[in-house]
Amino acid sequence: MNQKNKSISSEQKWIPDGFHFLGPEESRNRRNLLQSFSELFEREGYSEITLPSFDYSNSFRSQLHEGVESLLVTKDWDGNELSPGVDLTLQVVKGMAARSHWEENQNIYYFAKKIRDHKKRNASRREILQVGVESLGKSDTNQLISQIQILKKLWDNTIPNKTFTIVFGHSSFFLNLLTILGWNEEQTKVLRQFLYTKNIPELVSLAARTNTSDSHMKIIQLLLKPIPVNGMIGFKKDLESNLSEEELNLVKNDLVSITSFFEVWNKQMQGVSCIWDPSLVRDLSYYTGFMFQGYVEHDPEPVFAGGVYNDLYASFTGIQKDACGFALHLDSIEVLLNKEK
Repeated sequence: MNQKNKSISSEQKWIPDGFHFLGPEESRNRRNLLQSFSELFEREGYSEITLPSFDYSNSFRSQLHEGVESLLVTKDWDGNELSPGVDLTLQVVKGMAARSHWEENQNIYYFAKKIRDHKKRNASRREILQVGVESLGKSDTNQLISQIQILKKLWDNTIPNKTFTIVFGHSSFFLNLLTILGWNEEQTKVLRQFLYTKNIPELVSLAARTNTSDSHMKIIQLLLKPIPVNGMIGFKKDLESNLSEEELNLVKNDLVSITSFFEVWNKQMQGVSCIWDPSLVRDLSYYTGFMFQGYVEHDPEPVFAGGVYNDLYASFTGIQKDACGFALHLDSIEVLLNKEK
């Protein structure tokens, strides 16, 4: 970065808070970075697509469940609407679904801007450049791990001196546990928030107000504990000891999927730090299986995220097609790179 006049802000007051103007040097660095990403994705068999800047919200609302308006219009910390707020995975799957009759590569990547606000007011960017990788047609263990391997290569090529930790959750498993608890929709919404933020005092108070049984309270306590991958056997045993036979049948298939995934992970991904967090549920309704987020030390915000969404393609076409993918915010990567200079 050019150090000359570094203390003088180059961004005049007419540029909105949270939106950034990239000068010649920053633009050149970004172009070089994106070029290296493209070359990696192409070597791995992925083809580039280009997303529109705007789309009709109704085309998404007609396909999504209730309660996902946040995917279409984002609000900032003060309640002001930031638009467009369309989730880019929805854009990708919807666009590819419209071309379902085309014989094209279903492993794809993209670079696209989006608007977000993660409640840090003007301290963070609202317009960000997102890098995404999606596979339409496959979402099994091998495919998901292969994508994370691509992510690891990208990371090692870009910021090898920084390590990340992946936190895994599982949407179907979590939703089945909510069914077992039997709480109403409003209570479940509050429960999910308390679990995600690890707000134990409020969670205990909520459980007491709903007359939660001792066995179900133990389940909630299990959800609060992030678990090292080598502790999965113990987690499974604890869960089984607190579920009735009928309740266990609800999560049986999920447990098989989760434990088998980590068996493969331990063989193929040694050296990549990861944690199982059963309460990890992102505010995106379309995930159907594994979800994950990536973190670097001293930063509470995830630098990348992804997962499995096997029903999303069918919601636009009626044709069942499994899918998985990940996305990272290039701005976060650039911040890490600048810290190393």
